[in-house]
Amino acid sequence: MDQQEGNSAAPSRREALLELLRGRRLGYVPATTYGVDRFSHEWMARDPSFRRVLEHTDQYDHIFVLHLSYYASFGVTDVLGLWDPGALEQEVRQEGGATHYHMTLHTPRGDLTANYTENEGMRTVWRHDHLMKTDGDIDRFLSAPFVPNPPNIEAFERTREALGERGVMEVETPTPLCLVVENMPYDQFMVRALQDPARVEALLDHASELIARWLESLLSAGFGPVFRFFGPEYAAPPMMSPKLFRKVVVERDQPLIEQVHRHGGFVRYHCHGPIARIVDDMLALGVDMTDPCEPPPSGDIPFRELANRVGRNMILMGNIQLDAIERAEPEEIDRQVAGAIEAVGDRAPLILCTTAFPVTSPLPAVTERNLIQFLLSAEKHGGRG
Repeated sequence: MDQQEGNSAAPSRREALLELLRGRRLGYVPATTYGVDRFSHEWMARDPSFRRVLEHTDQYDHIFVLHLSYYASFGVTDVLGLWDPGALEQEVRQEGGATHYHMTLHTPRGDLTANYTENEGMRTVWRHDHLMKTDGDIDRFLSAPFVPNPPNIEAFERTREALGERGVMEVETPTPLCLVVENMPYDQFMVRALQDPARVEALLDHASELIARWLESLLSAGFGPVFRFFGPEYAAPPMMSPKLFRKVVVERDQPLIEQVHRHGGFVRYHCHGPIARIVDDMLALGVDMTDPCEPPPSGDIPFRELANRVGRNMILMGNIQLDAIERAEPEEIDRQVAGAIEAVGDRAPLILCTTAFPVTSPLPAVTERNLIQFLLSAEKHGGRG
């Protein structure tokens, strides 16, 4: 137990995050490592190279447990729990230091196939053959039998109990846009959005319905309190116009965010890259927090300016780049942490956060050192230590 939680007058990390989410001010700046903990990724908990980092996250990280899979691609992980179990087949083979997955989805209009690869030492999946490649594939996808599976309440509660007061549970939730885009080649989606909008609308309608059904089953079962929506970056300007962004993202996400709020939950809105032109949209959506708030050149708005724009209406989570964690000297990590805290000041609520988590196994020594430095610097400059 760390110093804060050993002091009965100080809130636990879970309580502190909930206070911040409810709009109250804390006397310090929390920090989190974007899922580098023993609860979000089972492989990290098993990997000896993560041992020292996990010891520090146990003590210092205001953990957001990334519950359920990040991937929105059907086939690799059924993130929505909606496939008819008999409709999906998976073949797995090992070759050349990689694991290859071949997926077949049986639909009333014919089979769909997809291929994915996970390379040895890289804990991420590369999609190189998507389910939907033609107009016929889209029609087959729309005809696929989706049967809701009951949420695994026991697994969720086991994780929540193990987490205790170290943080909060967070459900990973693809947006309708994400669910569509990650199941077809991105360039095809961009062209279809302009040349075949009716078909894209049908896909987005279908995805919206599936996610709403899935969310309702989780919310009714007590999942939460945080739901992290990911996917708006696929349409954020300059990838699409602000008008089209509002059509394929804002109009689709609004009812889902309201659905979470009706159940007393909170929404974390994930969007890499430039966000200057969609900040007002996020505020209008009622987003409770946004990450990763990347600094230029990856993003397009300095942290101080972003804090001024959102004020006390949205929590900022960021903005320490994973690239710095993987390459910089410890002194630079310390400088960036101090700079982020100074830039935001009291202008907006802040949770220091890295912009992504490392996917390399074993964990490189530099990354290990800098993740620990990030947490220690947050303690030093954030007023909690």
